[in-house]
Amino acid sequence: MNDEVNDLKSIVVIGSLNMDLVTHVPYLPKAGETITSSSFHINPGGKGANQAVAAAKLGADVTMIGKVGHDEYGQALLHSLRQAGVNTEGIQKARTTGMAFIQVSSQGENHIVLVPGANSHMRKSDIDQMKHLIQTSDLIIMQFEIPIDVVEYVLYLAYQLNKEVILNPAPAQRLSKQMLSKVDTLILNETELEILGETSTNTQAEILNAAQKLKSFGVKRIIVTVGAQGSYLLNQDGEYHIPAVSVEAIDTTAAGDAYIAAFAVGLSKGLSDQEAAKFASKVSAIVVTRKGAQSSLPTIEEIQ
Repeated sequence: MNDEVNDLKSIVVIGSLNMDLVTHVPYLPKAGETITSSSFHINPGGKGANQAVAAAKLGADVTMIGKVGHDEYGQALLHSLRQAGVNTEGIQKARTTGMAFIQVSSQGENHIVLVPGANSHMRKSDIDQMKHLIQTSDLIIMQFEIPIDVVEYVLYLAYQLNKEVILNPAPAQRLSKQMLSKVDTLILNETELEILGETSTNTQAEILNAAQKLKSFGVKRIIVTVGAQGSYLLNQDGEYHIPAVSVEAIDTTAAGDAYIAAFAVGLSKGLSDQEAAKFASKVSAIVVTRKGAQSSLPTIEEIQ
């Protein structure tokens, strides 16, 4: 794990690629309730792919490592990545493409159900085959939509290679203290923080206490995103609140992914932690004003 952020130039994203099946509904239904959707869309998504596309559209040199299926959805996902300028050399094929069934309310809230598909077939041996892509990168981004043992294996490898790691523990699963100690930047929301920290996160004080607990395991910096309230940054210098940019949200689907990618791009450009977090807030604010996942991600020219 690096002691300081150097001039990071290239990013490798290791994670999931999903095709999103999105229905827009007036509100999120209760258990057993049937409601009518106003529209239906099929969009390229997956946390890993979203983060890769977001970083590439912000001007970064990005490579993606993951798996898609031998089907038309897999081809569409590869096309979307390549169109954004992502190097897809690290993407292999296995069975069927991962899917995400998403309901988006008129208030911009969402429910997501994942069908892992090819993502669940990521193996340590795949990482070994793509080791050269990791060796030539400066910064690694990962999430939890691939098998956790693969995530842990990459953390160990990155530590050995002295690579900077940003981890987005979503969907939330507990990670050992030993593995957390190999993470440079942990970016998560308050729900994920509650699960990893094994404590409530209902107030600002509880959020900061839970984040400090995780930071004590050796994480260099932690960012907790709290929606319209912005985010909290904890690093070696202290605790900071980064206000959200005030916008009218219509779809929050890829906002977290955009934030993570933008923070990574900020670091790669030599920004301070606070500057990178403010940049990430601007990017995610644009995303929530647009529908879709990768289609909502802005280019660097759109950031004021």
